Amino acid sequence: MIGDVIFGRGSVHGLDDARHHRYKARYLELLTPATADALRSRSRQQWEQAARTWEPDRPFVLFDQAAYVLTATMLPWAGIPAEPSDVARRARQLTAVLDGFAVVGPEYVRARTARRRLDRWAAALIRAARGGRLQVQPGTAVDVMAQAREADGRLLTPQQAGVALLNIVRPAVAVAWFVAFAAVALAHQPYWRDRIAAGDDAALGAFAQEVRRRYPFVPILAARARAGQDVLGIDVPAGGYVVLDVYGTDHDPAHWTDPDRFDPSRFRGAPPVPGTLVPQGGGAYRTGHRCPGEDVTLVLLEEAVRRLALSHLELPEQDLSVDLARVPARPRSGVLVAVDG
Repeated sequence: MIGDVIFGRGSVHGLDDARHHRYKARYLELLTPATADALRSRSRQQWEQAARTWEPDRPFVLFDQAAYVLTATMLPWAGIPAEPSDVARRARQLTAVLDGFAVVGPEYVRARTARRRLDRWAAALIRAARGGRLQVQPGTAVDVMAQAREADGRLLTPQQAGVALLNIVRPAVAVAWFVAFAAVALAHQPYWRDRIAAGDDAALGAFAQEVRRRYPFVPILAARARAGQDVLGIDVPAGGYVVLDVYGTDHDPAHWTDPDRFDPSRFRGAPPVPGTLVPQGGGAYRTGHRCPGEDVTLVLLEEAVRRLALSHLELPEQDLSVDLARVPARPRSGVLVAVDG
Protein backbone atom coordinates (compact mmCIF):
# COMPACT_ATOMS: atom_id res chain seq x y z
CA MET A 1 0.00 0.00 0.00
CA ILE A 2 1.11 3.57 -0.72
CA GLY A 3 0.67 4.60 2.92
CA ASP A 4 2.84 1.77 4.19
CA VAL A 5 5.64 2.78 1.82
CA ILE A 6 5.80 6.45 2.68
CA PHE A 7 4.57 6.49 6.29
CA GLY A 8 5.27 2.94 7.47
CA ARG A 9 2.94 0.25 8.74
CA GLY A 10 1.07 1.27 11.89
CA SER A 11 2.17 4.90 11.70
CA VAL A 12 0.35 7.79 13.36
CA HIS A 13 -1.08 8.80 9.99
CA GLY A 14 -3.48 5.85 9.98
CA LEU A 15 -4.70 6.21 13.56
CA ASP A 16 -7.65 8.06 15.05
CA ASP A 17 -9.07 9.22 18.38
CA ALA A 18 -7.16 8.60 21.62
CA ARG A 19 -4.45 6.45 20.07
CA HIS A 20 -3.76 9.05 17.40
CA HIS A 21 -3.57 11.81 20.01
CA ARG A 22 -1.17 9.75 22.12
CA TYR A 23 1.12 8.98 19.19
CA LYS A 24 1.01 12.54 17.89
CA ALA A 25 1.85 13.95 21.32
CA ARG A 26 5.32 12.44 20.96
CA TYR A 27 5.93 14.44 17.80
CA LEU A 28 4.60 17.59 19.43
CA GLU A 29 6.97 16.96 22.33
CA LEU A 30 9.89 16.84 19.89
CA LEU A 31 8.88 19.51 17.35
CA THR A 32 8.93 22.65 19.48
CA PRO A 33 10.07 26.23 18.76
CA ALA A 34 13.38 25.30 20.42
CA THR A 35 13.68 22.44 17.94
CA ALA A 36 13.20 24.83 15.02
CA ASP A 37 15.95 27.09 16.40
CA ALA A 38 18.33 24.15 16.87
CA LEU A 39 17.65 22.81 13.38
CA ARG A 40 18.13 26.26 11.85
CA SER A 41 21.62 26.39 13.33
CA ARG A 42 22.44 22.82 12.30
CA SER A 43 21.08 23.35 8.80
CA ARG A 44 23.02 26.57 8.30
CA GLN A 45 26.25 24.83 9.33
CA GLN A 46 25.60 21.92 6.97
CA TRP A 47 24.88 24.22 4.02
CA GLU A 48 28.00 26.27 4.75
CA GLN A 49 30.04 23.07 4.86
CA ALA A 50 28.53 21.91 1.57
CA ALA A 51 29.13 25.29 -0.09
CA ARG A 52 32.84 25.04 0.63
CA THR A 53 32.98 22.07 -1.76
CA TRP A 54 31.27 23.92 -4.64
CA GLU A 55 33.72 24.90 -7.36
CA PRO A 56 33.35 27.01 -10.52
CA ASP A 57 32.95 24.97 -13.69
CA ARG A 58 31.81 21.92 -11.72
CA PRO A 59 27.99 21.90 -11.85
CA PHE A 60 26.12 19.64 -9.44
CA VAL A 61 22.56 18.42 -8.99
CA LEU A 62 21.04 20.57 -6.26
CA PHE A 63 18.29 18.09 -5.43
CA ASP A 64 20.85 15.42 -4.50
CA GLN A 65 22.91 17.91 -2.52
CA ALA A 66 19.83 19.07 -0.63
CA ALA A 67 18.82 15.51 0.27
CA TYR A 68 22.28 14.89 1.70
CA VAL A 69 22.39 18.18 3.66
CA LEU A 70 18.91 17.62 5.11
CA THR A 71 19.77 14.07 6.17
CA ALA A 72 23.06 15.26 7.69
CA THR A 73 21.07 17.89 9.60
CA MET A 74 18.38 15.59 10.94
CA LEU A 75 20.24 12.42 11.94
CA PRO A 76 22.49 13.93 14.65
CA TRP A 77 19.64 16.06 15.98
CA ALA A 78 17.53 12.89 16.29
CA GLY A 79 20.32 11.15 18.20
CA ILE A 80 21.26 8.84 15.32
CA PRO A 81 24.93 8.17 14.51
CA ALA A 82 25.78 9.98 11.29
CA GLU A 83 29.10 9.18 9.66
CA PRO A 84 29.31 10.62 6.12
CA SER A 85 28.90 7.20 4.50
CA ASP A 86 25.84 6.52 6.66
CA VAL A 87 24.36 9.91 5.78
CA ALA A 88 24.82 9.28 2.06
CA ARG A 89 23.21 5.84 2.25
CA ARG A 90 20.23 6.98 4.30
CA ALA A 91 19.75 10.05 2.09
CA ARG A 92 19.54 7.79 -0.98
CA GLN A 93 17.09 5.44 0.73
CA LEU A 94 14.85 8.19 2.08
CA THR A 95 14.84 9.90 -1.31
CA ALA A 96 13.91 6.61 -3.00
CA VAL A 97 10.93 6.18 -0.66
CA LEU A 98 9.70 9.70 -1.27
CA ASP A 99 10.33 9.65 -5.01
CA GLY A 100 8.61 6.34 -5.73
CA PHE A 101 5.80 5.83 -3.22
CA ALA A 102 3.04 7.05 -5.57
CA VAL A 103 4.20 5.88 -8.99
CA VAL A 104 3.94 2.64 -10.94
CA GLY A 105 7.06 0.90 -12.18
CA PRO A 106 10.70 0.55 -11.14
CA GLU A 107 10.59 3.63 -8.89
CA TYR A 108 7.90 2.00 -6.77
CA VAL A 109 9.93 -1.20 -6.47
CA ARG A 110 12.94 0.84 -5.36
CA ALA A 111 10.74 2.70 -2.87
CA ARG A 112 9.47 -0.53 -1.29
CA THR A 113 12.98 -1.98 -1.13
CA ALA A 114 14.32 1.18 0.48
CA ARG A 115 11.43 1.19 2.93
CA ARG A 116 12.20 -2.35 4.10
CA ARG A 117 15.85 -1.50 4.61
CA LEU A 118 15.04 1.68 6.50
CA ASP A 119 12.56 -0.16 8.72
CA ARG A 120 15.16 -2.80 9.63
CA TRP A 121 17.75 -0.10 10.34
CA ALA A 122 15.40 1.98 12.50
CA ALA A 123 14.20 -1.07 14.48
CA ALA A 124 17.85 -2.00 15.11
CA LEU A 125 18.50 1.51 16.45
CA ILE A 126 15.60 1.14 18.87
CA ARG A 127 16.87 -2.25 20.07
CA ALA A 128 20.36 -0.83 20.53
CA ALA A 129 19.00 2.14 22.49
CA ARG A 130 16.95 -0.11 24.76
CA GLY A 131 19.81 -2.55 25.22
CA GLY A 132 22.40 0.09 26.06
CA ARG A 133 24.45 -0.56 22.91
CA LEU A 134 23.68 2.92 21.61
CA GLN A 135 24.53 5.93 23.74
CA VAL A 136 21.29 7.89 23.80
CA GLN A 137 21.01 11.56 24.63
CA PRO A 138 17.90 12.19 26.78
CA GLY A 139 15.12 13.97 24.93
CA THR A 140 16.29 13.07 21.44
CA ALA A 141 13.95 11.40 18.96
CA VAL A 142 15.69 8.05 19.47
CA ASP A 143 15.21 8.36 23.23
CA VAL A 144 11.55 9.41 23.00
CA MET A 145 10.59 6.67 20.55
CA ALA A 146 12.59 3.97 22.35
CA GLN A 147 10.61 4.73 25.53
CA ALA A 148 7.23 5.09 23.81
CA ARG A 149 4.44 2.93 25.25
CA GLU A 150 0.88 1.98 24.45
CA ALA A 151 -1.99 2.94 26.77
CA ASP A 152 -1.61 -0.32 28.71
CA GLY A 153 2.04 0.38 29.47
CA ARG A 154 3.58 -1.95 26.88
CA LEU A 155 6.58 -0.62 25.01
CA LEU A 156 6.02 -0.18 21.31
CA THR A 157 7.61 -2.99 19.37
CA PRO A 158 11.00 -2.09 17.84
CA GLN A 159 9.28 -2.04 14.45
CA GLN A 160 6.58 0.38 15.62
CA ALA A 161 9.07 2.64 17.38
CA GLY A 162 11.34 2.53 14.34
CA VAL A 163 8.50 3.65 12.07
CA ALA A 164 7.79 6.53 14.45
CA LEU A 165 11.47 7.50 14.40
CA LEU A 166 11.58 7.50 10.60
CA ASN A 167 8.53 9.76 10.52
CA ILE A 168 10.67 12.42 12.19
CA VAL A 169 13.53 12.17 9.70
CA ARG A 170 11.74 11.39 6.42
CA PRO A 171 9.58 14.56 6.20
CA ALA A 172 12.68 16.73 6.58
CA VAL A 173 14.30 15.07 3.57
CA ALA A 174 11.12 15.85 1.58
CA VAL A 175 12.14 19.52 1.84
CA ALA A 176 14.63 18.73 -0.96
CA TRP A 177 11.71 18.98 -3.40
CA PHE A 178 10.96 22.50 -2.17
CA VAL A 179 14.66 23.40 -2.40
CA ALA A 180 14.79 22.36 -6.07
CA PHE A 181 11.84 24.61 -6.92
CA ALA A 182 13.24 27.42 -4.78
CA ALA A 183 16.46 27.47 -6.81
CA VAL A 184 14.54 27.88 -10.05
CA ALA A 185 12.45 30.65 -8.52
CA LEU A 186 15.55 32.46 -7.24
CA ALA A 187 17.08 32.38 -10.71
CA HIS A 188 14.03 34.21 -12.05
CA GLN A 189 13.57 36.55 -9.10
CA PRO A 190 16.72 38.72 -8.84
CA TYR A 191 14.97 41.28 -6.63
CA TRP A 192 14.11 38.67 -4.00
CA ARG A 193 17.48 36.94 -4.35
CA ASP A 194 19.27 40.21 -3.66
CA ARG A 195 17.02 41.07 -0.71
CA ILE A 196 17.64 37.66 0.84
CA ALA A 197 21.40 37.84 0.21
CA ALA A 198 21.41 41.26 1.89
CA GLY A 199 20.02 39.72 5.09
CA ASP A 200 16.33 40.61 4.79
CA ASP A 201 14.82 37.86 6.95
CA ALA A 202 11.26 39.02 6.24
CA ALA A 203 11.91 38.58 2.52
CA LEU A 204 13.42 35.16 3.21
CA GLY A 205 10.37 34.00 5.15
CA ALA A 206 7.98 35.32 2.51
CA PHE A 207 9.95 33.62 -0.26
CA ALA A 208 9.89 30.25 1.55
CA GLN A 209 6.15 30.49 2.12
CA GLU A 210 5.53 31.28 -1.54
CA VAL A 211 7.59 28.24 -2.57
CA ARG A 212 5.36 26.06 -0.39
CA ARG A 213 2.21 27.65 -1.81
CA ARG A 214 3.26 27.60 -5.44
CA TYR A 215 4.85 24.13 -5.44
CA PRO A 216 3.11 21.83 -2.92
CA PHE A 217 4.71 18.42 -2.35
CA VAL A 218 1.53 16.51 -3.23
CA PRO A 219 -1.55 17.70 -5.17
CA ILE A 220 -4.13 16.06 -2.89
CA LEU A 221 -4.57 14.45 0.52
CA ALA A 222 -7.27 11.84 1.10
CA ALA A 223 -8.99 10.19 4.06
CA ARG A 224 -11.72 7.58 4.43
CA ALA A 225 -14.82 8.36 6.50
CA ARG A 226 -15.31 5.92 9.39
CA ALA A 227 -19.00 6.79 9.59
CA GLY A 228 -21.54 8.46 7.34
CA GLN A 229 -21.42 12.21 7.72
CA ASP A 230 -22.00 15.58 6.13
CA VAL A 231 -18.84 17.23 4.81
CA LEU A 232 -19.40 20.81 3.65
CA GLY A 233 -22.94 19.94 2.58
CA ILE A 234 -21.98 16.68 0.83
CA ASP A 235 -23.33 13.36 2.14
CA VAL A 236 -20.30 11.08 2.56
CA PRO A 237 -21.15 7.42 3.36
CA ALA A 238 -19.15 5.24 5.73
CA GLY A 239 -16.04 4.10 3.88
CA GLY A 240 -16.27 6.96 1.42
CA TYR A 241 -13.28 9.13 0.62
CA VAL A 242 -12.87 12.80 1.39
CA VAL A 243 -10.18 14.46 -0.72
CA LEU A 244 -8.44 17.72 0.15
CA ASP A 245 -7.44 19.50 -3.06
CA VAL A 246 -4.07 20.81 -1.87
CA TYR A 247 -3.01 22.33 -5.17
CA GLY A 248 -6.45 23.81 -5.85
CA THR A 249 -6.69 25.35 -2.39
CA ASP A 250 -3.23 26.88 -2.62
CA HIS A 251 -4.08 28.26 -6.08
CA ASP A 252 -7.66 29.33 -5.43
CA PRO A 253 -8.16 32.72 -7.19
CA ALA A 254 -10.74 33.60 -4.55
CA HIS A 255 -7.87 33.89 -2.06
CA TRP A 256 -4.73 34.24 -4.19
CA THR A 257 -4.64 36.94 -6.88
CA ASP A 258 -3.06 35.63 -10.09
CA PRO A 259 -2.32 32.36 -8.28
CA ASP A 260 0.07 30.89 -10.87
CA ARG A 261 2.44 33.84 -10.54
CA PHE A 262 5.32 33.43 -8.08
CA ASP A 263 5.00 36.43 -5.77
CA PRO A 264 6.47 36.32 -2.24
CA SER A 265 4.98 39.73 -1.48
CA ARG A 266 1.73 37.87 -0.73
CA PHE A 267 3.32 36.97 2.61
CA ARG A 268 4.73 40.37 3.57
CA GLY A 269 1.53 41.46 5.30
CA ALA A 270 -1.05 39.70 7.44
CA PRO A 271 -0.83 35.89 7.71
CA PRO A 272 -3.03 33.94 5.29
CA VAL A 273 -6.62 33.19 6.23
CA PRO A 274 -6.81 29.77 7.93
CA GLY A 275 -7.62 27.06 5.44
CA THR A 276 -6.28 28.91 2.40
CA LEU A 277 -2.66 27.67 2.65
CA VAL A 278 -2.51 23.89 3.10
CA PRO A 279 0.74 22.55 1.53
CA GLN A 280 1.13 20.16 4.46
CA GLY A 281 -2.51 19.64 5.30
CA GLY A 282 -5.10 21.69 7.12
CA GLY A 283 -6.96 21.76 10.40
CA ALA A 284 -5.65 21.65 13.96
CA TYR A 285 -2.07 20.65 14.74
CA ARG A 286 -2.77 18.89 18.03
CA THR A 287 -5.99 17.03 17.36
CA GLY A 288 -6.04 16.58 13.60
CA HIS A 289 -3.79 14.99 11.00
CA ARG A 290 -2.06 18.21 9.96
CA CYS A 291 1.73 17.87 9.84
CA PRO A 292 3.20 19.07 13.16
CA GLY A 293 6.52 19.90 11.47
CA GLU A 294 5.56 22.90 9.35
CA ASP A 295 7.75 25.26 11.39
CA VAL A 296 10.69 22.89 10.89
CA THR A 297 9.95 22.70 7.15
CA LEU A 298 10.08 26.49 6.90
CA VAL A 299 13.34 26.70 8.85
CA LEU A 300 15.04 24.06 6.69
CA LEU A 301 13.78 25.66 3.49
CA GLU A 302 14.77 29.15 4.59
CA GLU A 303 18.34 28.10 5.34
CA ALA A 304 18.65 26.42 1.95
CA VAL A 305 17.30 29.51 0.20
CA ARG A 306 19.64 31.76 2.20
CA ARG A 307 22.67 29.73 1.11
CA LEU A 308 21.54 29.63 -2.53
CA ALA A 309 21.05 33.40 -2.57
CA LEU A 310 24.45 34.06 -1.00
CA SER A 311 26.26 31.70 -3.35
CA HIS A 312 25.23 33.38 -6.62
CA LEU A 313 24.49 30.06 -8.27
CA GLU A 314 23.70 29.90 -11.97
CA LEU A 315 21.45 27.46 -13.82
CA PRO A 316 23.18 25.92 -16.87
CA GLU A 317 21.03 24.89 -19.82
CA GLN A 318 18.95 21.87 -18.77
CA ASP A 319 15.49 20.33 -18.78
CA LEU A 320 13.57 22.12 -16.02
CA SER A 321 10.17 20.91 -17.19
CA VAL A 322 7.87 19.42 -14.55
CA ASP A 323 5.57 16.44 -15.05
CA LEU A 324 2.54 17.49 -13.00
CA ALA A 325 1.06 13.99 -13.35
CA ARG A 326 3.90 12.61 -11.25
CA VAL A 327 3.75 12.61 -7.44
CA PRO A 328 5.84 14.15 -6.05
CA ALA A 329 6.74 16.43 -8.95
CA ARG A 330 10.06 18.21 -9.43
CA PRO A 331 12.13 19.61 -12.31
CA ARG A 332 13.32 16.72 -14.47
CA SER A 333 17.00 17.64 -14.19
CA GLY A 334 16.94 17.80 -10.39
CA VAL A 335 18.14 21.39 -10.98
CA LEU A 336 21.73 21.49 -12.14
CA VAL A 337 23.52 24.49 -10.61
CA ALA A 338 26.97 25.99 -10.96
CA VAL A 339 28.88 28.50 -8.88
CA ASP A 340 29.36 31.82 -10.65
CA GLY A 341 33.16 32.00 -10.90
